[in-house]
Amino acid sequence: MIQKLINITNTTEFYQDSDLKLESYNYNPSNNTLEMFLSINQNSYDIPIAYEQWKLTCLNTENFNGFFYELMLPYVKLKILEKHPLLLKYHENELQCEIKGKPENINEFIGDISNFLEKETGNWITVNEYFWNSEEQFIMYSHRIIRIPKSLEKSIKQVCEKHKLSFIANNEIIGNDKGYADKPKAKVLIFGNEDVSPNDFFLNQSYIIAEEFIAERIK
Repeated sequence: MIQKLINITNTTEFYQDSDLKLESYNYNPSNNTLEMFLSINQNSYDIPIAYEQWKLTCLNTENFNGFFYELMLPYVKLKILEKHPLLLKYHENELQCEIKGKPENINEFIGDISNFLEKETGNWITVNEYFWNSEEQFIMYSHRIIRIPKSLEKSIKQVCEKHKLSFIANNEIIGNDKGYADKPKAKVLIFGNEDVSPNDFFLNQSYIIAEEFIAERIK
């Protein structure tokens, strides 16, 4: 049924004539299950002509974000993605890296890291994930241990070396050793709209990271 809900939200008619609303959600941390209730409201001159309510259950939920408003517009086109920047930490081996030193031009270093992350991850991963983004923190601390997806190593190392920072990958973390991040079956359910922004570029889309998505029409 999840594919049926996805198909409905991706039709031209749905986008032109209907609203997708978030009615409520509940997350149970004891079993990592997210339950979400959504409604589809089809309107004609502000007069409702059709109404559906759906229950979305997300099993083995790792993260969800952006569900702050009742009306989901313009991000109403659902899609499940098995490859996405948000999944790098769950799908790839991680590298434990040691960085020493202080950039001579801290603002330029932060800008270079930001530009790299925007180019490589569509800004789904930001500077704050791995580095401080304030000059004060770099002045106070000149030594940092970070864990990064393996595919990001080369470019982050290049930026560090450009700014005369020591960058050493000390350890590769594989499989169960990744702990909670060892989730090769994790997928992203994105509430997107590629007419507004590609799904691989962050422009405030809501999303859920989980291993399984189940949808049920309840009204």
